[in-house]
Amino acid sequence: MHALSHFLLCVTRLGYLAVVCVALPTRSSAEEQPPNILLIITDQQHADMMSCAGNPFLSTPAMDSLAREGVRFSSAYVTNPVCVPSRISMATGVMAGRLGVLNNGFKASIPSEVDHNSLGKLVKRAGYDTFYGGKVHMCPELNPLDAGYDEYFKDQRDALPGACIEFIQRERDRPFFAVASFINPHDICFAYSAYKGKTIQGKQSVLHLYQQASAMRSEQLPPLPENFRIPELEPDAIELYSKANAVTPAGTMRKIYDERQWQIYRWIYCRLTEQVDRHIGRILDALRRKGLDEETLFIFTSDHGDMDSCHRLASKGRFYEQSVRVPLLMRYNGKIVNHVDANLVSSGLDLLPTVCDYAGVAAPAGLLGKSLRPLAESESVDHWRDYVVTENHTGRMLRSVDFKYCVYRDGEFRESLVDMREDPGELRNLAVSPAYAATLREH
Repeated sequence: MHALSHFLLCVTRLGYLAVVCVALPTRSSAEEQPPNILLIITDQQHADMMSCAGNPFLSTPAMDSLAREGVRFSSAYVTNPVCVPSRISMATGVMAGRLGVLNNGFKASIPSEVDHNSLGKLVKRAGYDTFYGGKVHMCPELNPLDAGYDEYFKDQRDALPGACIEFIQRERDRPFFAVASFINPHDICFAYSAYKGKTIQGKQSVLHLYQQASAMRSEQLPPLPENFRIPELEPDAIELYSKANAVTPAGTMRKIYDERQWQIYRWIYCRLTEQVDRHIGRILDALRRKGLDEETLFIFTSDHGDMDSCHRLASKGRFYEQSVRVPLLMRYNGKIVNHVDANLVSSGLDLLPTVCDYAGVAAPAGLLGKSLRPLAESESVDHWRDYVVTENHTGRMLRSVDFKYCVYRDGEFRESLVDMREDPGELRNLAVSPAYAATLREH
């Protein structure tokens, strides 16, 4: 059965939602005391927005330290490139579309079995003290205090590091699980408002950054990306979606932004990422001073990316790499081996099984994701997976080892196929090429 057909068939099997925990021992519980776990999530950060990923236009020493002493997954894809469905997947291990959520604003329908086995509740049952700080943006059933977390701290910005540090530094006789969910670099969404001279309540820093960048010479700003141009044979839905997005009018920006405005956009995005890196650094430093870094598993990721001017686009919600591929770092001294892993990873599906594995609690049966522990610890893995899937209200993407296939609901021209080894910038659509007809059918 072809990969996409198999996925669609799985989606229709309602029995999948009858998720139950099975009492199987895990390696963590059998071999050692489980570690503390710190899960750090940023908002709207694509995979290349770290200096450890080779980006010379920003400096992210905190993120880099995790990569330097741990594993960086270079092919980590979200289940959906917008906040709510992506975060629901991370919290449940389930494709959010199966729960009725394909975009922000969709109402979730979460069966009791999935609710009972969400991330916070699983870790709490494993005997952890639990804390959730920062952005939630999911659905009522997954609000932290109803989802297994002992404490919830609402601030998503400057106050979050201090609250997280206060929790993790307490004396305790059990491990902790802390989630630090930061809002930035999501404020890049307000760059267009700054361009229009508008002040957004609570987002004045973006206007300040815009004014600062506007006073710079073009050579002081990041250059345009290699895939700045709009691809030939781009599916119609890309433009249709851009026109419909009211928060960041990417379609309007595509038409009226000149090259300098896109450079300014990129510069602001870098500075916002550096801001959140400094917040992360405060937490990492506190763990080190307390002597807890050696016994703590660090996981860092983002809910989705940002187009960062690639293909003359801003914001999220598309199946281009900058929107769907995110950072994913893991560090656990003495256990995780320092390396870069290129296997296909689903950040939304694989996160929950990974945390369960290290926490010593069985993951729910029937999930599509799996623990990243073997890859992180460089164990011999004969075969990982053939593809990952990303979805939203516009269509679906299937990323195989060599290709990316997208199919959209709307428009006359609805398909794209890209050879990701030969064309990582996604500039050539091979969907109409007779030479790739068999590959198109397979995907």
